[in-house]
Amino acid sequence: MPKIDQTTKLADGRALGYVELGDPTGTPVFFFHGFPGSRVEATVLDAPARETGVRLIAPDRPGFGLSDPKPGRSFSDWAEDIIELSSHLRIYDFAVLGTSGGSPYVIACADRISERLTAAGIVSGLSPFRNPAVRQAMSADQRRMFVSAARLPWLARQMFARSIKDVQADFQSVLKNMTEGRPDVDKTVLARPEIQEMLRTNLTEAFRQGVAGPAQELSLYHGSWPFAPQGECYPIQLWYGRKDTITPPVMAEELASLLPHTLTRWYSDEGHTLLFNRSQQILSQLTSKWG
Repeated sequence: MPKIDQTTKLADGRALGYVELGDPTGTPVFFFHGFPGSRVEATVLDAPARETGVRLIAPDRPGFGLSDPKPGRSFSDWAEDIIELSSHLRIYDFAVLGTSGGSPYVIACADRISERLTAAGIVSGLSPFRNPAVRQAMSADQRRMFVSAARLPWLARQMFARSIKDVQADFQSVLKNMTEGRPDVDKTVLARPEIQEMLRTNLTEAFRQGVAGPAQELSLYHGSWPFAPQGECYPIQLWYGRKDTITPPVMAEELASLLPHTLTRWYSDEGHTLLFNRSQQILSQLTSKWG
């Protein structure tokens, strides 16, 4: 059984929560959850990780799940947390993989600790929102959260407080809202019992410490992202579904234009649940050499 409630103490005294999954002797891969989310998101990747020989370690970001908040943090600070966690686990070389809102944290590691990486990948990842084409492609709910609420902390806290109540009171209605406007492939994946249970627990853990952590992170997405100068960033692989309505194809194109060395893999019939539908293939491709 996966050890889902582990913590380690960082140099500054903060606790960092994480889960270990997959093959304990396999290729180390650090997995960065979406937004809002937690380490629990990785639990449905346990079997695919074992099958592909991957030791999957999924930490909670500051203020989520079991990880203490870090006042004034930036995306780039995450790289140091990962170095400390890898040292605790006696891992030197490792890959990083992020999904959806985990994308800037992959970029931060590619920028700051490239010498430690064996691979880096982003699945269905968010991109910066400064490009008008990206903002136009977002749904009204996404623009409300990532553009409006990100600039107004009181609105973000209010929005997340309502989310907590909804998850606790009527999670089936939350699931129904999640599927609205999504392609059939997403609806099929989201109907799977193990995915629904993961999502319920994942959202509960995301708000375990209240709304301050998610509100802080939301403001980061609206700010500057940790892109290195051209030619100085570790190569990052991208995986996207053409039918994704949460992180639509224009976001993949935006990320690819901002990253110096990128391989993008497109799936014509996949949506935002691409990671859960193709997890074994993605983990295998991530840990294989590409040029």
